[in-house]
Amino acid sequence: MPRMTGSRFFAEATKAYGLSHVFFMPTILTQAMAEMEDMGIMRVTTHGEKAAAYMADGYARASHRPGICLAQNVGAANLAAGLRDAYLACSPVIAITGGSDPVMRYRHVYQEVEDFTMFDPVTKFNAQIDKVEQLPNLFRQAFRVATTGSPGPVHLRVRGRHGQVLEEEGDLQLIVDRRFLKVPPFRPEPEPEAVKAALKMLSSAKKPVIVAGGGVTASQAAQEVVELAEKLSIPVATSLNAKGTIPENHPLSVGV
Repeated sequence: MPRMTGSRFFAEATKAYGLSHVFFMPTILTQAMAEMEDMGIMRVTTHGEKAAAYMADGYARASHRPGICLAQNVGAANLAAGLRDAYLACSPVIAITGGSDPVMRYRHVYQEVEDFTMFDPVTKFNAQIDKVEQLPNLFRQAFRVATTGSPGPVHLRVRGRHGQVLEEEGDLQLIVDRRFLKVPPFRPEPEPEAVKAALKMLSSAKKPVIVAGGGVTASQAAQEVVELAEKLSIPVATSLNAKGTIPENHPLSVGV
């Protein structure tokens, strides 16, 4: 099993998962940021933690890949606040923050408060990395949870104000679950009988309306929705997450 620092592993894993950008508020995982220097990964420094979360959200929606945002523990609560949109929009964002070192707890360290539970309401998975050996499994799990089912944000809190635990060495094996590189990772086929039932219901409906949601955007099925609407002359309304599914000047467009 290869031996390396957690910082090197984090950089190589980010590259292996096909991510071209990370968005962060200094100072967090400084060694990992340096390891990315020659990997073609753009490190975008933001003016605030919420901006990093918003940018990662936008990156995820545009690329259909998880977006990564990072912040040290002093700004972790701000990063959690920035995940609300991503959570409500089912956007696969991976948030990484520093966390207090156990030996420094209860000593009134500057601006240090317990913020781990703040991520519970805005993430699908909220976990802590206290030892570098935990990184490979939890990093893989973060991508798996963020992209499967109804996609959404996940959070990993890394021990140390700046995530210093990743500066340690360990036996770290990089295994990439390629299925979870993009959203959606699975494309199940509908049951033929269910499709026939839906068609029968549509054909007998007097005033049918299609309401397109975020699943259409995630599956990149906008063209198919418009084609169906045009064939059956059905108006199309969208949720906020599916805005743009049908051109707003289209005769069948109802709007959001």
